[in-house]
Amino acid sequence: MTIKKFFLAFFISLLSSGIAGAANTDPKHPEQTRLRTDLPAAATFNKESPDYPVLPLSPTTALTLKEALTLSLRQNPELQTFSGQIEARQGETQQAQALPNPEMGIGVENILGEDDSRAFKSAETTLEISQLIELGGKRRQRIRVADLKQQLADFDLESARLEVISTTNQAFFLNLSAQARVELARENLQLAEKIFNTVHLRVKAGKTSPIAESQALITVKQSRLALKKEQHKLTAVQRRLAAGWGADKPHFKLTVGNVETIFEPLTWSVLHQRLEQNPEISRQRAELELQESRLALAQAYGIPDVTLGGGVKRHEDNDDYTFLFGVSFSLPVFDRNQGNIRAARAGTGIRQKKELSKRIELQTSLRENYELLLAAYEEADSLRNSILPAAETNFSATDYGYRQGQFKFIDVLTAQKNLFEIRGQLLDSLTDFHVHRLNIEAITGQKLAANFNNAPSNPISTTEDK
Repeated sequence: MTIKKFFLAFFISLLSSGIAGAANTDPKHPEQTRLRTDLPAAATFNKESPDYPVLPLSPTTALTLKEALTLSLRQNPELQTFSGQIEARQGETQQAQALPNPEMGIGVENILGEDDSRAFKSAETTLEISQLIELGGKRRQRIRVADLKQQLADFDLESARLEVISTTNQAFFLNLSAQARVELARENLQLAEKIFNTVHLRVKAGKTSPIAESQALITVKQSRLALKKEQHKLTAVQRRLAAGWGADKPHFKLTVGNVETIFEPLTWSVLHQRLEQNPEISRQRAELELQESRLALAQAYGIPDVTLGGGVKRHEDNDDYTFLFGVSFSLPVFDRNQGNIRAARAGTGIRQKKELSKRIELQTSLRENYELLLAAYEEADSLRNSILPAAETNFSATDYGYRQGQFKFIDVLTAQKNLFEIRGQLLDSLTDFHVHRLNIEAITGQKLAANFNNAPSNPISTTEDK
């Protein structure tokens, strides 16, 4: 009974020694940068959530931006791979928290000899239990490293989520731009056909040369080809958008929204402050912290551990028991983990330089997109408020004057060409504005304007054909 109590107390004391000084650390998850707070977060998004049901799409569906984003977040093939990565990191954290197992050994001495040692008459049976006690905070540092790896996995998931949002946004607005180009090409064709009919009547009346009718017909055919080309481009960008949620073809007819609404950009100082919200910068900080923890872990492994052991020995010759106790540890004469410490310290320096490099890269990209955003805004504002109205007035006057015999047909063609070139240029500048706007939002992790997606439409074409 005494022996049993002894071993029970001894075993409990060994476990208590192993646990002491290595508190359990709960994993921390990064505070997620939310580009769209009305959409599910990466780490909490439930594919079966009733708030984000599967959207049935048909060829007649008018697709909104929120629906496109929800579909992409729900069904994007790359996002679906992250669940396994996060599960793996959680398993590593769980394993890092485990204590070393105690070891049990049994040995028999003084057997199978001669005389008094014959058979088992003088046997000495030893039962021993030992426990490794990790010193230097090894377990605590292992848990910290595993936690930081899990944080990085969460950062990767959130970065991938933001990338999906950014890519879907870009594809969606390119769809809107392509739809506007189709409508612009259709208007150009309708106007060309209207002019052709006018020229045809004037030729029949003998007021215009038949050459003008041939020129007008060529313009109609060119406009028809341009419309078909824009329709093919629209189909291509629709497929690109649908690929965001893993579809091989678009199951929607059109996207709902507009590219015509723009707003005056924020100042550079405001955007530069928002750069700190970039998830990649947060990830670089976590990477640096991870490398510093690896250095601390390498230094901890340079401290020798202690193994405590104890047991009981039975002597067969006198039917007696004796106890034994031992302590063992390695002598750090040759290996003090110097190489791993050196490598970890070098890795910390490399990570610091990479963080600085990434910050400069993001700042350069932000500034570049900001300058291009300003240029697109100024161009679109000037075209819409000054140049386009003048071109519309010029075309209307030229068209009316031609019908009255005051202008040549070439003047009408020139005015028509200028008008639609300016409309196309305006659409280009509006598209550029939103491309760079979305790039900036992806870099800063924040929208540039609240409720922007609900802004009213302001059509590019505002002039009625006369």
